[in-house]
Amino acid sequence: MNKLINITVIGFGYVGSSLSLLLLNSKHRVRLNIMEPNPECEGAFLDLAHSIPLFHEKELHVNNEDLFLNADFIYYAAGTPNVHGGSRLSTVKQNFQLSKEIFEHRAFAKTPYIIVITNPVDIISHSVYQYSGLPHHHVMGIGTFLDSIRLEYYLATLSGLDIYDFDATVVGEHGDSQVPIYSICKVKGQPILNHPTFSKSDLEQARILTRDAAFQIRETQEGTTYGVSKCAEVLLDYLLGTKKHSLTLSVLTNEHYRTLLGLDHDIYISLPVTIENGKITINNEIDFLKEELEAFQKSARILADIIE
Repeated sequence: MNKLINITVIGFGYVGSSLSLLLLNSKHRVRLNIMEPNPECEGAFLDLAHSIPLFHEKELHVNNEDLFLNADFIYYAAGTPNVHGGSRLSTVKQNFQLSKEIFEHRAFAKTPYIIVITNPVDIISHSVYQYSGLPHHHVMGIGTFLDSIRLEYYLATLSGLDIYDFDATVVGEHGDSQVPIYSICKVKGQPILNHPTFSKSDLEQARILTRDAAFQIRETQEGTTYGVSKCAEVLLDYLLGTKKHSLTLSVLTNEHYRTLLGLDHDIYISLPVTIENGKITINNEIDFLKEELEAFQKSARILADIIE
C-alpha cells in the first residue's frame, strides 16, 4: 500500500480552506497539515476535523511544524489579499516580507514541491525560491494556468461552443499585462486564428474579460477562490501522475526565455511547460507572433523591475 503523502497548506483563508477540502476529496492518500496561526480559525479547524471520518485514507493536522518540514508538497496561500479595484502588485511588499519570514532559515527534510498561490504570484514565487533554498524546478506558481482556463471559459461563452473544445494559452504576468497566445490556441484541434467563428474583436473581448476576471469576481466576493483552488489541486495530480500535460506555470526563466524576453536576470513568470512523471520542462519551441512577443517582453519587464 502506498504511504500517505505529506501535504502542508499554509494559510486558511478562502483559498486555503477551499483547497484543503479539495485535497481531502482527492484520490490520493493524504496527510494534510494546515499552518494557520490565527486563533479565529480554530472553529473552522474543528468543523473540518468532524468530516474526516467520511474521507478515505486521510489525516488532518493543524500547525504541525514537523510535518511542515517533512512535507512532500507545500501550498503557499498565506498573505494579504488584493483590495477591490487594485492591482495584484499592490500587496507585493507585505506578501514578500511574509514569505521571507516563513521560508527563510527553514531546513526541509525532503525536497518538497512548493506551489505558490499568493499574489502577486510571480514575485512571491521568486521570493519563496530565494528564501527556501530549494531547486528552482521545485518552486512554481499557479500563475496563468488560471488565466488560461479562464480564457477557455470566455471563448466558449462568447461563441456558444463547448468549453472542452478549447485549448488556450496565456503567458506572462498573472495580472494586467498577461498575454494570450492566440497563435497556438486551438478549437477542436484547429488554430483559433483560422476559425470562422472568431473575429479579431471577439478575441480581443475574450482577452479583456480574462484580464479583468478577478476584478469582476471581487465586485461581490472577497477574492477569487474556486478556480485557483482547483488549479492547485489538479497540479498535484499532474505532478504525481505519469501522463504528459501541457500548461502554463510561473517558473524561473531559462536561458532561452531570458534571451527572448530581453532580461538581464532570471525572473519568475508564466511560461509554457509540460509536466510528465513529476518533471517540469519549459517549452522552448513556441514561435510567437511579433505582437505577442512584444507584449510578452513588456510583461516581463514589469516583473523584472520589481524583482530587481
